Amino acid sequence: MGLPIPFPSDGLIQQKTNIGHARTLWIPNSFDYDVFQDKFWGDAILTLYPAAKTNGTSAAVTFTEHNAYGYLEFVTGTDDNGYAGQGMGLQFKGDRGVLAEFLVTTPATITTLKFEVGLSDADDDAGAINLKTTPTLTATDTAVFVVDTDDDANIAFVTAKAGTATATQDIVALAASTTYRFAVRVEGDSVSGYINGKLVGSGTIEGGNALTPWMFCQARAGTASRTMVLNKWRCIQPAY
Repeated sequence: MGLPIPFPSDGLIQQKTNIGHARTLWIPNSFDYDVFQDKFWGDAILTLYPAAKTNGTSAAVTFTEHNAYGYLEFVTGTDDNGYAGQGMGLQFKGDRGVLAEFLVTTPATITTLKFEVGLSDADDDAGAINLKTTPTLTATDTAVFVVDTDDDANIAFVTAKAGTATATQDIVALAASTTYRFAVRVEGDSVSGYINGKLVGSGTIEGGNALTPWMFCQARAGTASRTMVLNKWRCIQPAY
């Protein structure tokens, strides 16, 4: 029997599984699990990260020394469809199982904005999802939450297996200046998505393909730069 994959810790009251709530909470402290976590403290971003994926005037993934509480800023810049994205590395697979969690704050103005957060199969795509409508993909295997105001202002959960997408549309309208806890849980080819601990969507992914935690922010109109904040992210997977 393989090691169990945890559920988001803020959703344990809602979970009814035979794993046990206490056991799930202890998993991050177990030697049997790999835990990658970054709160963006210190005076520089960790050197383990690949280069940020950016395009357009003033687009950037920015770390500011001594920023309160620690965070990364994803700045879309002022070009139409300019973007900024960051991955960590393709060290996770659904076949072993993974839980990825993200603490994200939206900008004060959320018009003309596209963003995505979750797991994807590349750390250098110009967005895992090209358009939320339909949706159309850049990634082949991915599971991300997406907002795209070229479509509407609602959060969707989009998964893809071998380039075939499944979308859970119109989960909830995105709110400005709000902190969300997003989580993506993969077990084999099965994927589930959570917002603030509540299960909101499901789909499939190719469990044998490597995945990275991923966040991406894109402008949907020229001159209207938007900044998303990644306060913290974490991935947990069995070590064997």
